[in-house]
Amino acid sequence: MSPAPAPTDPNPNPAGDWTIVARRGRRGKHRPHHPIPQPQTLTLTPSSPSPWAPIDPVVDHARVSKLRERMESSIRRLESSRFYRRFLSRLRGRQIQRALARVSPSSGSSIRMVVYGVGSIESYEPPRLQLALALLLRRELGPAAASLEVFDPVLSATECAAAAALGCAVIAVDERGRREVAEPTLFYMPHCEAALYDGLLEANWSPSALNRMVVLGNSFAEYERYVDETAWSRGSAAVEAAARHVIMARKYVEEVPMEEKGEGGDKEGRMEDDEDGIFRAFHDTSWHFFDLDEGTQMDALIA
Repeated sequence: MSPAPAPTDPNPNPAGDWTIVARRGRRGKHRPHHPIPQPQTLTLTPSSPSPWAPIDPVVDHARVSKLRERMESSIRRLESSRFYRRFLSRLRGRQIQRALARVSPSSGSSIRMVVYGVGSIESYEPPRLQLALALLLRRELGPAAASLEVFDPVLSATECAAAAALGCAVIAVDERGRREVAEPTLFYMPHCEAALYDGLLEANWSPSALNRMVVLGNSFAEYERYVDETAWSRGSAAVEAAARHVIMARKYVEEVPMEEKGEGGDKEGRMEDDEDGIFRAFHDTSWHFFDLDEGTQMDALIA
């Protein structure tokens, strides 16, 4: 029997900052998208929203028009890909539909969509593909998708204007990923750092809040697997500290890989996805649904 492959380092951002992986870890098709963590720099994720303004405050309308065209091209390309067919097969299947109904059980009720950490859609193709998936997902959900909000601190005013032209609402403050859930909410967080997922869970650390949310992002199981298989290492300690709530909530999470591997998931299809840059934009991504009894003692989980 061949030895099990070494676990991929799922790197938190130890400082708790918004680090968008598209700018450093997506250049190679199969390169792990997380660098080695540095535990000595570990700090708490800021807990309160802060004022925010686009890094480039001037809207260039010619660039907005061009960027919108590039986004529409990315949407068409993604929509015609084998990956998207696999994604839809999984989304329309009984498992995901049942889980979504559990999050938003009332007849005719809706679910908010919040996108964190999508990156610079003007500078890089993976962020454009990631935002394209959010737009296609909203279309697929139809009237059930009440809104689509996006945020990343690297966005320029031009990118914000282009996102708005595509029907997105750009969040006006930096929430640090700590949106408190008051209604069914789907958080789409493509390749964000572990500390950002952890901050989101910490801000909603109650059965009622967690049961109202869905997280589509990095595999929580991979964080747990990494900690289990690299115990006592510096990297493992950093991940365990930065992903504390993620790991403690794992036994209450139904995790489903975002794409149906049985639908066109052959080697040829994978090669096609790699060549299109789709693999880099979406690998190691899963749906996460929470299922906790109201009487669950949350404080005891992280004691």
